[in-house]
Amino acid sequence: MAVNCPPLTLYSMQNVAVTLDGRQVIGLWEGDDAVVVERPTDLGTPLTGADGASVVSISADQSATVTMKLMPNSAMNAYLEQRVKAMRMGSQRLITIGIRDTSTGEGGGCSSAVITKEPSKSYGANATEREWVIFCNCWQVNDITYNPAA
Repeated sequence: MAVNCPPLTLYSMQNVAVTLDGRQVIGLWEGDDAVVVERPTDLGTPLTGADGASVVSISADQSATVTMKLMPNSAMNAYLEQRVKAMRMGSQRLITIGIRDTSTGEGGGCSSAVITKEPSKSYGANATEREWVIFCNCWQVNDITYNPAA
């Protein structure tokens, strides 16, 4: 008798590529939140009137914040520190950022991003993460195909 089993899928961070200005980010910190993309607003705001009729206002906000945790020896820290130094001297050059899971196509990107928060640094017996926050004014999600039978 055949058993109808649900599909088995695999995930590996080794299939996730993060790039800044075309440079691959190497040296991401450990854990489940090495790279987090977060929208600052809800997609829609529902409102129900006194008579029970409802409307949902869809937000025009396309922005996102990317929080990236790096190991202290990641070469990307030096690159981002150079970008911060240039910003503090008046540079208005923006960053291009991309994230892609090569096994699923999931991810997204932005061609007009800016560093909004530098990492805190601590020095002691163990290495500590360097957390960078990057604001993207128009985050575009990759096109992916949903295939429930796969």
